Formats: sequence, C-alpha cells, structure tokens
Amino acid sequence: MIFDIHPLSDALGAEVIGLDLSEPLDDESFARVHRAHLEHHVLVFRDQTLSPQAQIGFSKRFGPLDQHPADDATLDGFPEILMVSTKRENGKYIGLPDAGPMWHSDLAYKKKTALGTMLYAVEVPTEGGDTGFANMHAAYDTLPPALKAAVEGKRGVFLAGRNNAKRSFKRRLNQEQKSKTPPVTHPIIRTHPETGRKSVFANPQHTIAIDGMDEAASDRILSDLFAHCARPEFVYRHKWRVGDLTFWDNRSVLHIADQSRLDDPGYIRHLHRTTIEGDAPF
Repeated sequence: MIFDIHPLSDALGAEVIGLDLSEPLDDESFARVHRAHLEHHVLVFRDQTLSPQAQIGFSKRFGPLDQHPADDATLDGFPEILMVSTKRENGKYIGLPDAGPMWHSDLAYKKKTALGTMLYAVEVPTEGGDTGFANMHAAYDTLPPALKAAVEGKRGVFLAGRNNAKRSFKRRLNQEQKSKTPPVTHPIIRTHPETGRKSVFANPQHTIAIDGMDEAASDRILSDLFAHCARPEFVYRHKWRVGDLTFWDNRSVLHIADQSRLDDPGYIRHLHRTTIEGDAPF
C-alpha cells in the first residue's frame, strides 16, 4: 500500500495519509505504521469510516485489548469499545463524558499498563474538546538534575482517578468497579520495552504519591515533575474532525482532554476508544 507520513509538530505526532483502515493492512504496511508509531508516539489517520469491528481488528494487530473498569460505558455488543461521550439517554450519560481532565496515561493504575490507545471520532463539536499530547521521552531528557535525582529509582503510587475521592468526575466508578482497581506501584521513570528509551511515567490524574516518601516531600516533588512534563515545547494539541483515528503510545505519552465546554447542553463529543494491553513498567 502507498501512503505518506507527515510530522505534525516538533514535539511529537505524525499524520498518516493515504491509508483506509476499514480494510486490513498487509504486513509491510503494518510494519511501517508500527515503526512510525514508535518514532512519532502519536499517529493521526484522517477521514476514516470505521465500523466497530474494523477498529477492533486494527487495534488487535498491536496486541490483545484491555478494558476500562467502567464496563457499563461500553458500546452495546462491543465490550472492547469504551464510549467517550457527552450524549445522554434517559438523563444519564451513555459513556464517559469527562475522560481525561488531567494529564495522564491510560490504565496507568493497572499492574499491566496500556501499550496504546486508539480513539475514533464519530461526532465532534465545531470548537472545544481538543486533546493535548505530551512527549515524556523529551520530558525525561530535559529533567533538571536535582529533579532527576529525586525521582530516579523511585516508585509512584497509582490509583484510578475515578477511584479517588479527591478527584472530581461526572461519572464515577461503582463499588464493584472500584474493587477491581486497587492502588499499584510503578517506576516513576520507565524504560520503553521496544525502544529502550527512558521516559517519565508519573501523571497528575493517577499518581497520588511517591512510595515510601513523606507526604509533603512527595507532593512537592510530584508537583515540580508534573509542571515540567506539561511544558509547551513537549506538547502537540489535536483538533478533532469526524473520521479521525488517533493512536498514541501510553508508554511514552501523556494526554489531556479539553473540558471547557463540558457543561454546555449543546456540546456533543462522541468517540470510540480501544485500548491495547501492555506490560508492567520497568
């Protein structure tokens, strides 16, 4: 298959032009997409027309699929697809309306964290709802020496944001879902299992402390780390169009969703998410 790959910013991200993902990729094309994903960390495929089966099939080329603990927010008949949606039925949200209000890596609170996430835009607003992506390899490479020394070799305590009483969400986990997502620890600095590069893995939505450290010191260090990771030079901001499929590497990228219009009753943002299972960070 003939297609082009164009970088989207100096920080990270590339647009893949000329691929129709509704049809299976041949092995050579898939290998090229895989290499581009590792190089650019975020891929954008525009103007796609994807059935749920096609999105699931493409996602599974990269590994088995994981599921969000909010199993009551999935697409009917397709438990692999989480609905990120502001739509309501009978007064209740059909999906997660406020997914990603803080910088985070998907499923970082599980023992096996996510390899990557694919998000497909079914319906998007004319303004608002952008997604920011931040390069955590670049964040690690530019850590101030004192901050790097403070976090190198340390483990963070991770808890699902919707499982944390200190976090505010419009749709929370029920007790059964909470019981499936207890706190776990992961390295604050992880090594990418495919490229060997180091990156910052802690994030403000899911990392609540540095394991074994005094609370005040932990809060101070994490605050400095999170501020560093959100520096503008590390960030690409994606403005959604219907038919966009984005695919990002949760091992090297943090992301955040613009929530500024979430309380506007006329604001509709409806996307289908698949998440590829990864491994335990090291």
